[in-house]
Amino acid sequence: MTDEAGEETRAPGDRNVADYKVILRRVLDNRPSGTRLKLAAALGKNRSFVTQITNPAYLVPIPAKHVAIIFDVCHLSGAERTAFLEAYGRAHPGRLVGPRRGVGIEV
Repeated sequence: MTDEAGEETRAPGDRNVADYKVILRRVLDNRPSGTRLKLAAALGKNRSFVTQITNPAYLVPIPAKHVAIIFDVCHLSGAERTAFLEAYGRAHPGRLVGPRRGVGIEV
């Protein structure tokens, strides 16, 4: 979003969502071409959903239940995983806390 002067007017949380989407987009750009389709199938979603969750212009957040699947399918390195989880934690404090956090998600 921009104001009348053309300056960005997104809320701070929106910037955090964009941050982890940029990380995921970079990861997918460096994976084989079929990875986006494989991710969509693993999530039980259309490929357009993968486009939305990897495009920082869209404010659609990545549901916490999908994070472990994304890590599994996309094979994030330790550094990529850490950066993603830090950005995700800033955007959605407490969302990965609790019993589900241990399911395939390690910092």
